[in-house]
Amino acid sequence: MRVLGVNGWPGASHDGAACLVVDGEVVALAEEERFTRNKHAYGEAPLNAAAHCLAEGGLTLDDIDVVAHGWDMPKLFADRGLDWFADDAETLEHLLPKALFPRTRDPRLTFVDHHVAHAASAYYLSGRDRGAILVLDGQGEDVSTTLAVGIDGEIKTLRSFTPGWSLGYFYAAVCEYAGLGSDAAGKMMGLASYGTPQDLTFGGALDFTDDGFTIGVVPPDLRSTGSTDEETATIRLWLEHLEKALPKAPNRSTRRFDPRVGRYTRVTDRDPFEYRDIAATAQAALERAVMTLVRTLLKESGETTLLVAGGVGFNATLNGKLMRMPEVRDLFVQPLAGDQGVSLGAAVRVAAEEGDRIRPMRGSVAWGPQWTPDEIRRVLQASGTAYTEPADIAAATADVLAGGGVAGWFQGRAEGGPRALGHRSMVAVPNPEGTRDRVNVRIKDREAWRPFAPSMQEEAAETLIGTTTPLPYMIVTTPVTEAGAAAMPAVVHSDRTTRPQTVSAEVDPLYHRLIGRVGEHTGTAVVLNTSFNGRDEPVVCSPRDALATFHRLPMDALALGPFLVRRPGGAVGEAGA
Repeated sequence: MRVLGVNGWPGASHDGAACLVVDGEVVALAEEERFTRNKHAYGEAPLNAAAHCLAEGGLTLDDIDVVAHGWDMPKLFADRGLDWFADDAETLEHLLPKALFPRTRDPRLTFVDHHVAHAASAYYLSGRDRGAILVLDGQGEDVSTTLAVGIDGEIKTLRSFTPGWSLGYFYAAVCEYAGLGSDAAGKMMGLASYGTPQDLTFGGALDFTDDGFTIGVVPPDLRSTGSTDEETATIRLWLEHLEKALPKAPNRSTRRFDPRVGRYTRVTDRDPFEYRDIAATAQAALERAVMTLVRTLLKESGETTLLVAGGVGFNATLNGKLMRMPEVRDLFVQPLAGDQGVSLGAAVRVAAEEGDRIRPMRGSVAWGPQWTPDEIRRVLQASGTAYTEPADIAAATADVLAGGGVAGWFQGRAEGGPRALGHRSMVAVPNPEGTRDRVNVRIKDREAWRPFAPSMQEEAAETLIGTTTPLPYMIVTTPVTEAGAAAMPAVVHSDRTTRPQTVSAEVDPLYHRLIGRVGEHTGTAVVLNTSFNGRDEPVVCSPRDALATFHRLPMDALALGPFLVRRPGGAVGEAGA
């Protein structure tokens, strides 16, 4: 069975992506934003992503059995009184036009319920035969939270919450109130660690019950007309309430043209750091609500394994709390937890229903584009960039880092999702603590309080974070040990936690070797790892992207495949040479 899973719809979507699954194995996955360079690919169909997946598999649409979309778009449109297409042929032409995807026949087109796609991505890719499934996001077609169970290949929904009672939209509203923007949940999670929680009910708007929560400021049956979701209406109702209930006025923002960067940027009345207590309160409220849901889910399902997906699943602080709940014996958070992951979920759902055995994730989500050394060399030569070809790129890059440098690390296939996991990363030695400020403020041009994460050899994990449990996806937080706090202060949050990636020599031998080489200089096999991108742009995808970002940002070096580019006058990294 050959299934092309997709997410993204022209004019009405975000995080468009495509995934090719052949006989139950993921062959390719890519996000549209990586190609168009429009972060989150708002309103974009996954044209480039789908083309990449087909090319990676050596296929055309003629070879595809099913195109599976991670939303039930016909239901979504019908429920809101919006016009739909006359038939599947017209629908497929709108999504994947023949001018771009020539074909002699149309594959079968199917639409998978959004939360079912999320649940499938967590269940089938986890490698577990059974488990309780929690899906949390802004919303699907008509739900925002789903409690389900997966047993023997089947997914059964136990209960759900409506879009108006979305914990994702609640968190987004507080993000907007703090001046971060409604799509900045990751920023607020980082800000929360600096604050002190106050009234978790937000003036009576949230009520925590024995089996979940209720929301008093948004009608549970809220339904928008003429729109495909309830996001705008829900966030508006929350903002109206927060302005009355909170002592600090909202942090208003405007868009102003910034000649320094040559485009409009978001400018707030106040520093969002002033809203750290509000951020901490929202984080604590989210954690309390979700942990209650988890206890209910595990009790009703009789399971001790918890599988998580949906955009809220990116909240690593929450995930760390879930991992440490005594009721949770085994936790798997699908690392492509957002809407890019429903392209994967829709594909494996259809494949499993057709009888394919799904191959689970094995510690990597590097299913994207890659370039050969010769292709990279041609890009370097065409750009006129000076470069060298060291005998060992890992050792040469480690020298740069040990000399105090910050390097781009571009290797192999691109990862999916927002976490760079050693294929499209920016790396540095996580000591001294001031490295965090240098990378945040000088290089990435972002808030000084934004936290970073460590990539460590899995052999060093017990010393640094006190556990030998593999954590390959950088999607849960853990406390750090005394040794960890001393060795990597630039990646330790103010609450004495970090968001680690443990790197296996079997899964990623080159990145594992880089970290080991750094350890030979520093005494600890760990690096600071952040995504290779500038402010408000997607993670780099191609060698051209990497070079453009490197030349624009004040980094010291770029390891582009086997080639090393150094910035003249930067940290030369000849330590130990």
